[in-house]
Amino acid sequence: MEQIRFIAFDLDGTLCNTLGDIAASLNRALKRCGFPTFSDDGVSGIVGKSIVYMCQHAVPKGHEADWTKVRDGFWADYAAHLCDHTAPYDGMPETLRVLKEHGCTLAVVTNKPDPHANKMIRLLFPNGLFARVQGQCEQYPTKPDAVMLDVVREDLGFSREESLYVGDMDVDVQFAKNAGLPFVGCGWGFRGEAFLREAGAKTVLSHPSELLKVLHITD
Repeated sequence: MEQIRFIAFDLDGTLCNTLGDIAASLNRALKRCGFPTFSDDGVSGIVGKSIVYMCQHAVPKGHEADWTKVRDGFWADYAAHLCDHTAPYDGMPETLRVLKEHGCTLAVVTNKPDPHANKMIRLLFPNGLFARVQGQCEQYPTKPDAVMLDVVREDLGFSREESLYVGDMDVDVQFAKNAGLPFVGCGWGFRGEAFLREAGAKTVLSHPSELLKVLHITD
Protein backbone atom coordinates (compact mmCIF):
# COMPACT_ATOMS: atom_id res chain seq x y z
CA MET A 1 0.00 0.00 0.00
CA GLU A 2 2.89 2.37 -0.62
CA GLN A 3 0.79 4.49 -3.00
CA ILE A 4 -1.78 5.47 -0.35
CA ARG A 5 -2.02 9.25 0.14
CA PHE A 6 -5.51 9.62 1.60
CA ILE A 7 -6.76 7.74 4.67
CA ALA A 8 -10.33 8.01 5.97
CA PHE A 9 -11.11 6.71 9.44
CA ASP A 10 -14.21 5.58 11.22
CA LEU A 11 -14.52 7.20 14.68
CA ASP A 12 -16.23 5.01 17.30
CA GLY A 13 -14.11 1.95 18.04
CA THR A 14 -11.45 3.07 15.58
CA LEU A 15 -9.99 6.41 16.63
CA CYS A 16 -11.56 6.55 20.09
CA ASN A 17 -13.01 4.23 22.69
CA THR A 18 -16.42 5.86 22.93
CA LEU A 19 -18.43 2.90 24.18
CA GLY A 20 -18.69 3.91 27.83
CA ASP A 21 -20.09 7.36 27.12
CA ILE A 22 -22.46 6.08 24.43
CA ALA A 23 -23.76 3.40 26.79
CA ALA A 24 -24.17 5.85 29.67
CA SER A 25 -26.15 8.33 27.56
CA LEU A 26 -28.30 5.60 26.03
CA ASN A 27 -29.05 4.13 29.44
CA ARG A 28 -30.02 7.52 30.87
CA ALA A 29 -32.37 8.01 27.93
CA LEU A 30 -33.86 4.55 28.43
CA LYS A 31 -34.34 5.14 32.16
CA ARG A 32 -36.22 8.37 31.48
CA CYS A 33 -38.61 6.37 29.34
CA GLY A 34 -38.95 3.62 31.96
CA PHE A 35 -37.14 1.01 29.85
CA PRO A 36 -34.47 -1.54 30.85
CA THR A 37 -30.84 -0.56 30.40
CA PHE A 38 -27.89 -2.30 28.73
CA SER A 39 -24.39 -3.34 29.71
CA ASP A 40 -21.53 -1.88 27.69
CA ASP A 41 -21.23 -5.20 25.87
CA GLY A 42 -24.92 -5.09 25.05
CA VAL A 43 -24.57 -1.62 23.58
CA SER A 44 -21.57 -2.70 21.52
CA GLY A 45 -23.86 -5.07 19.64
CA ILE A 46 -26.21 -2.32 18.46
CA VAL A 47 -23.88 0.65 18.01
CA GLY A 48 -22.11 1.70 14.82
CA LYS A 49 -24.76 1.73 12.12
CA SER A 50 -26.61 4.87 13.22
CA ILE A 51 -28.37 6.42 16.21
CA VAL A 52 -31.66 5.38 14.62
CA TYR A 53 -30.56 1.74 14.43
CA MET A 54 -29.22 1.79 17.99
CA CYS A 55 -32.34 3.31 19.51
CA GLN A 56 -34.70 1.11 17.52
CA HIS A 57 -32.88 -1.95 18.84
CA ALA A 58 -32.65 -0.61 22.39
CA VAL A 59 -36.38 -0.33 23.10
CA PRO A 60 -38.10 -3.42 24.52
CA LYS A 61 -40.63 -5.46 22.60
CA GLY A 62 -44.03 -3.88 22.59
CA HIS A 63 -42.59 -0.36 22.67
CA GLU A 64 -41.17 -0.17 19.15
CA ALA A 65 -43.03 3.08 18.46
CA ASP A 66 -41.21 4.79 21.34
CA TRP A 67 -37.74 4.62 19.83
CA THR A 68 -37.89 8.31 18.83
CA LYS A 69 -38.26 9.29 22.50
CA VAL A 70 -35.11 7.34 23.28
CA ARG A 71 -33.31 8.90 20.32
CA ASP A 72 -34.22 12.44 21.35
CA GLY A 73 -33.14 11.78 24.92
CA PHE A 74 -29.90 10.20 23.82
CA TRP A 75 -29.08 13.02 21.40
CA ALA A 76 -29.38 15.75 24.04
CA ASP A 77 -27.62 13.77 26.77
CA TYR A 78 -24.74 12.60 24.59
CA ALA A 79 -24.07 16.09 23.24
CA ALA A 80 -23.27 17.15 26.80
CA HIS A 81 -21.38 14.01 27.86
CA LEU A 82 -19.65 12.65 24.75
CA CYS A 83 -16.16 13.13 26.18
CA ASP A 84 -16.73 12.39 29.86
CA HIS A 85 -14.62 9.23 29.63
CA THR A 86 -13.90 8.91 25.90
CA ALA A 87 -10.28 9.08 24.77
CA PRO A 88 -8.20 8.14 21.73
CA TYR A 89 -6.89 4.59 21.73
CA ASP A 90 -3.31 4.23 22.93
CA GLY A 91 -0.93 5.04 20.12
CA MET A 92 -3.55 6.58 17.84
CA PRO A 93 -2.54 10.28 18.14
CA GLU A 94 1.11 9.40 17.57
CA THR A 95 0.28 7.25 14.55
CA LEU A 96 -1.86 9.98 13.02
CA ARG A 97 0.94 12.52 13.55
CA VAL A 98 3.45 10.30 11.73
CA LEU A 99 1.03 9.67 8.87
CA LYS A 100 0.50 13.39 8.41
CA GLU A 101 4.22 14.13 8.64
CA HIS A 102 4.74 11.65 5.81
CA GLY A 103 2.32 13.48 3.57
CA CYS A 104 -0.90 11.56 4.11
CA THR A 105 -4.17 13.51 4.10
CA LEU A 106 -6.44 12.27 6.88
CA ALA A 107 -10.22 12.44 7.26
CA VAL A 108 -12.96 11.10 9.48
CA VAL A 109 -16.02 9.59 7.80
CA THR A 110 -18.46 8.17 10.32
CA ASN A 111 -22.09 7.33 10.99
CA LYS A 112 -21.80 9.31 14.20
CA PRO A 113 -24.01 12.41 13.84
CA ASP A 114 -22.03 15.23 12.31
CA PRO A 115 -22.33 17.67 15.27
CA HIS A 116 -21.18 14.98 17.71
CA ALA A 117 -18.33 13.84 15.47
CA ASN A 118 -16.97 17.34 14.89
CA LYS A 119 -17.20 18.26 18.58
CA MET A 120 -15.34 15.10 19.60
CA ILE A 121 -12.56 15.61 17.09
CA ARG A 122 -12.13 19.25 18.17
CA LEU A 123 -11.83 18.18 21.81
CA LEU A 124 -9.62 15.11 21.41
CA PHE A 125 -7.53 15.90 18.31
CA PRO A 126 -7.03 19.68 18.56
CA ASN A 127 -3.98 19.95 16.32
CA GLY A 128 -5.69 20.01 12.95
CA LEU A 129 -4.77 16.45 12.04
CA PHE A 130 -7.85 15.93 9.90
CA ALA A 131 -8.56 17.71 6.63
CA ARG A 132 -12.26 16.82 6.88
CA VAL A 133 -14.64 15.42 9.49
CA GLN A 134 -17.86 14.15 7.97
CA GLY A 135 -20.51 12.62 10.17
CA GLN A 136 -24.01 11.43 9.43
CA CYS A 137 -26.36 14.15 8.24
CA GLU A 138 -29.47 14.51 6.10
CA GLN A 139 -27.35 15.35 3.05
CA TYR A 140 -25.84 11.86 2.74
CA PRO A 141 -27.09 8.31 3.34
CA THR A 142 -25.44 6.38 6.16
CA LYS A 143 -22.77 3.72 5.77
CA PRO A 144 -22.48 1.32 4.06
CA ASP A 145 -23.77 3.48 1.20
CA ALA A 146 -20.56 4.85 -0.32
CA VAL A 147 -21.77 8.37 -1.17
CA MET A 148 -20.42 10.06 1.96
CA LEU A 149 -16.96 8.58 1.50
CA ASP A 150 -16.95 9.25 -2.23
CA VAL A 151 -17.80 12.92 -1.68
CA VAL A 152 -15.08 13.45 0.92
CA ARG A 153 -12.44 11.68 -1.15
CA GLU A 154 -13.35 13.57 -4.32
CA ASP A 155 -13.56 16.93 -2.53
CA LEU A 156 -10.03 16.41 -1.22
CA GLY A 157 -8.80 15.45 -4.68
CA PHE A 158 -7.79 11.80 -4.37
CA SER A 159 -8.40 8.79 -6.58
CA ARG A 160 -9.59 5.43 -5.32
CA GLU A 161 -6.18 3.94 -6.07
CA GLU A 162 -4.46 6.24 -3.55
CA SER A 163 -7.14 6.00 -0.84
CA LEU A 164 -7.80 3.73 2.15
CA TYR A 165 -10.56 3.28 4.73
CA VAL A 166 -9.91 2.18 8.33
CA GLY A 167 -12.67 0.90 10.63
CA ASP A 168 -13.73 -1.68 13.20
CA MET A 169 -17.18 -2.92 12.12
CA ASP A 170 -18.73 -5.14 9.47
CA VAL A 171 -20.49 -2.06 8.12
CA ASP A 172 -17.04 -0.50 7.61
CA VAL A 173 -15.84 -3.48 5.61
CA GLN A 174 -18.85 -3.12 3.32
CA PHE A 175 -18.50 0.66 3.22
CA ALA A 176 -14.96 0.41 1.88
CA LYS A 177 -15.99 -2.28 -0.60
CA ASN A 178 -18.87 -0.15 -1.89
CA ALA A 179 -16.52 2.79 -2.29
CA GLY A 180 -13.96 0.69 -4.15
CA LEU A 181 -11.26 1.21 -1.51
CA PRO A 182 -8.95 -1.16 0.34
CA PHE A 183 -9.87 -1.70 3.98
CA VAL A 184 -7.83 -2.07 7.16
CA GLY A 185 -9.56 -3.34 10.28
CA CYS A 186 -8.99 -2.32 13.89
CA GLY A 187 -8.84 -5.37 16.12
CA TRP A 188 -9.00 -3.16 19.22
CA GLY A 189 -12.49 -1.93 18.29
CA PHE A 190 -15.97 -2.84 19.43
CA ARG A 191 -16.16 -6.28 17.76
CA GLY A 192 -12.59 -7.60 17.62
CA GLU A 193 -10.36 -9.29 15.07
CA ALA A 194 -12.30 -12.54 14.59
CA PHE A 195 -15.50 -10.64 13.83
CA LEU A 196 -13.76 -8.43 11.29
CA ARG A 197 -12.13 -11.36 9.50
CA GLU A 198 -15.45 -13.16 9.34
CA ALA A 199 -16.91 -9.97 7.82
CA GLY A 200 -14.28 -10.10 5.08
CA ALA A 201 -11.40 -7.98 6.35
CA LYS A 202 -8.09 -9.29 5.05
CA THR A 203 -5.88 -6.94 7.06
CA VAL A 204 -6.61 -6.46 10.77
CA LEU A 205 -4.33 -4.54 13.12
CA SER A 206 -3.81 -5.15 16.84
CA HIS A 207 -2.34 -1.67 17.53
CA PRO A 208 -2.61 1.67 15.69
CA SER A 209 1.14 1.82 15.04
CA GLU A 210 0.85 -1.28 12.83
CA LEU A 211 -0.83 0.90 10.22
CA LEU A 212 2.57 2.48 9.57
CA LYS A 213 4.02 -0.93 8.72
CA VAL A 214 1.12 -1.72 6.40
CA LEU A 215 1.83 1.53 4.55
CA HIS A 216 5.62 0.97 4.64
CA ILE A 217 6.16 4.13 6.66
CA THR A 218 9.01 4.33 9.17
CA ASP A 219 8.92 6.87 11.97
